[in-house]
Amino acid sequence: MEITGNFGASPLAGMEVSNLDIETLLLSVQYQRSELLHNQLKQQMDTVKHQNDLMAQKNQQITTNQENIGKLAETNAKLGAEISELTELRNRLEASKCPDPNGWYGLAYAENDDGPASYELLEKVKKAGCTIPTGADAPQNVDGNHTMDAKGKVVAKWVEELDKKIEAKQKQIDANNSQKGKLENENDAINRDIDSLSSSQQLDMLRLQSLSNKYNEAFDLMSNFMKKMQDNRSNIVANMR
Repeated sequence: MEITGNFGASPLAGMEVSNLDIETLLLSVQYQRSELLHNQLKQQMDTVKHQNDLMAQKNQQITTNQENIGKLAETNAKLGAEISELTELRNRLEASKCPDPNGWYGLAYAENDDGPASYELLEKVKKAGCTIPTGADAPQNVDGNHTMDAKGKVVAKWVEELDKKIEAKQKQIDANNSQKGKLENENDAINRDIDSLSSSQQLDMLRLQSLSNKYNEAFDLMSNFMKKMQDNRSNIVANMR
């Protein structure tokens, strides 16, 4: 009778059972069991490593998302401050606008026609990137006093431009908030995945420990069995002398 099956490097591979003693048969079976446990242990270690790598990737993604969320928050804070400045400028201009499109009012007309404030307001208009007309419509000290003046239609144009700038910045804030929401939802989903992986990993670690214990036991059993066989042979040889 020939031994068949996946014995790999086992001493039994391709051998006739009738040519083997019981000790060799038992040793080969034990060897095969150790090999099987060794392969299962290696597969389980690969599984645990894969889970660890996957969790590390997901944690890194959360970190990256959090950094991006922080950047978006900083951008929105900056945009919010810019909107506040532009809104204040817009309201000051609106209050000092001459009702007559071609009429002249001091740029600080609503602020007691304060001279320095009118020049300051014009500088803020320039800094905000509004269109400064030239020629007859250019802001100027029309009456030769201490204030900077502008036509009603010019100031109205600035107010319109500022409204558009404010609207554009608000749209950017809304878009950033939407992106922040998506990243936060993504992080929530990733955290749920990590919790699931963590639970699975605990079971995988328990299985790994169990396989490791079984493998050590099988290896010890095979080693003890081999030692016992060697001792028996040594005793037989000694008794034959």
